[in-house]
Amino acid sequence: MPESTRPHRRWWGDRFWAVMEAIGVARRLERGKRYARAERVLTVSIEPGLVTADVQGSRYEPYHVELTLRVFTDEEWERAVEALASQALFAAKLLSGEMPENIEDVFAEIHLPLFPASTRELAMACSCPDEVVPCKHVAALYYVLAERLDEDPFLLFRWRGKSRELLLREIRRRRAAEASGRPTARAEASLEESMDHFWKLGEGFDAITISVEPPAVSASLLKRLGLPAFWKPHPEIRGSLERLYDKVTERAMALAYGGRGREGTSEEE
Repeated sequence: MPESTRPHRRWWGDRFWAVMEAIGVARRLERGKRYARAERVLTVSIEPGLVTADVQGSRYEPYHVELTLRVFTDEEWERAVEALASQALFAAKLLSGEMPENIEDVFAEIHLPLFPASTRELAMACSCPDEVVPCKHVAALYYVLAERLDEDPFLLFRWRGKSRELLLREIRRRRAAEASGRPTARAEASLEESMDHFWKLGEGFDAITISVEPPAVSASLLKRLGLPAFWKPHPEIRGSLERLYDKVTERAMALAYGGRGREGTSEEE
């Protein structure tokens, strides 16, 4: 690509554009560049498998643009994490927040392209009436995406399906397990990955028993810590708090046992 049309001179932006050229989608760049520089690319979102943006065109309503990339499977990410964690230099740079420029080599060794390898795994869509793909709105999003990758290359991992936080946690866990000689267990899923089943009860939930009992020592925290300095001029506050704690305990017991004592006798009897 001519230097005048390149969005950046930084490594990740240039690498992204080189890949776009290689797979034949970096066309109509000048008009897309003008759109990007005029800040017509709005509300960019980078999520697993999908980059979206609204791009303001000549019409009042902005056009909606989507770039869809194949997300790595769990098994593929397991291979990637194992490969990254096994190389001390790569692991050290990643854990310090630095993306190694030759990290593609690690993914190539396990036959996983970090950047889109072809148009078969990169789909482009725009709501504009232009029949040419990519249109200038898609090209504008390419420019902005290159800027975002320059600012934070870890977004490429997110686009492939793994957040920066989860990836680094899995690398750190694997490195720690290897250093201690322990077998590596699968990392717990992040909250984002668990949202679909976060509120579902586990299989062993019915076996859980809960016992509600009054404290062994009434107002133990108050007795242990004493009165706060701002209450010392009012010594009667201690008795008031102790009575309040007793009432809270009575109410908690009533709620726990449906208004009946532990022996099945109601509080009023």
